[in-house]
Amino acid sequence: MNTPRPRPKIAVTVGVNVKSSRDQCTGLLRYVMEHSLAWDVRFFHRAETQSEQDMRRSLLKWRPDGLIVCAWGGMTPFAARAMRPFRRIAAFTYGEAHDGALPARAARVMIDDRAVCAAAFSMLARRGLQHFAYVHTGGGELERRRSMVRAEQFAAAAAAAGFSSEDFGDRDDPERWTAAMSALAARLSALPKPCGVMAYNDETARRVIDACNLAALRMPEQIQIVGVDNDDALCENLRPRLTSVEPDFEGAGATLAARMREMLAEDREKPANDVATSRRPPDVCGVRRVVERDSTLDLSGAARLVTAAEKIVESRACEGLTPETLAATLHVSRRLLSLRFREVRGEGVAEAIRRRKFEEARRQLRETDRPIGVIADMCGFPAVAHFCAAFGRAFGCSPRAWRRQSRR
Repeated sequence: MNTPRPRPKIAVTVGVNVKSSRDQCTGLLRYVMEHSLAWDVRFFHRAETQSEQDMRRSLLKWRPDGLIVCAWGGMTPFAARAMRPFRRIAAFTYGEAHDGALPARAARVMIDDRAVCAAAFSMLARRGLQHFAYVHTGGGELERRRSMVRAEQFAAAAAAAGFSSEDFGDRDDPERWTAAMSALAARLSALPKPCGVMAYNDETARRVIDACNLAALRMPEQIQIVGVDNDDALCENLRPRLTSVEPDFEGAGATLAARMREMLAEDREKPANDVATSRRPPDVCGVRRVVERDSTLDLSGAARLVTAAEKIVESRACEGLTPETLAATLHVSRRLLSLRFREVRGEGVAEAIRRRKFEEARRQLRETDRPIGVIADMCGFPAVAHFCAAFGRAFGCSPRAWRRQSRR
């Protein structure tokens, strides 16, 4: 009788204390579920991995077959030492400047800050703004270094469009909180109006909103604000509600799981002492979406109508949504909706619905093993033949060929 192969034990130290980490865990678990992976996944709390002694009592004692770790904050010496016994490591990182202690064999996944800042600038530029600013975080040293990168990328996006952007800092000092907020309010008051402001993240954007209120600045009439992370609990409970760029943290989590799956498969074919020594190129994930809320509300009626239409397209495109049903939902004529949509977005309503359906189809082709026919049905195409023909016209290859290419 053949002895069943033991389930691989995968330790995850990503954590769930912030939204970005929770989204990574969502993407990771979804990948495991959709690919029916027989893994024994154990999440380790921060308290179990804070020191080398903690790690020896918890993580190392469990003896996992693979480690999925968040190296976003850099690697401490004890964490680097604790990783040495592991052959299979997949790490979420900010960049090579912060992950030097990771073993060369580790698979690395990161977020593309250029795409994040380009999305934030594009959001503000669509509102017809010509003045822009970036507000730095008031956090620790590592976050300030990240913030400098985002400030540079935001300025580059503005420069490419023929504009300039100034940046200034926030301060996170409890003893000087009132003075710091007054200084931030003064800097915001001095900006030319109207002005589009990108904040390092949603928490920094919250402080910008507080400072605008302190300075009696009107939002979005004078200051329009975009954050990063799309933390719903925060964004939906600010006044005005905060527009935010949502990096593809779920995609990053799925990629971490995919790389771990590959390492497990590769190592079954290699001798035990055959360990990769060359540094792998990182996988880079971009922007999942930009969620528009009141802080960037276009005060024209056309933009408000199109923003409302886009929210419905985002959530219901795969449910048989048509330009007629969309117009009826918004209580306007199809002709008016099509006219306003083309004015603001430069494409028709049907094109926007089709594009969203293809986005979801490509996600499922890339991240799941579902049959093509099932994906076609789930994405609202009337028949698999219609889906394949439309996909071929749009992307120049069949869905099956696109799936193979996306997984290389």
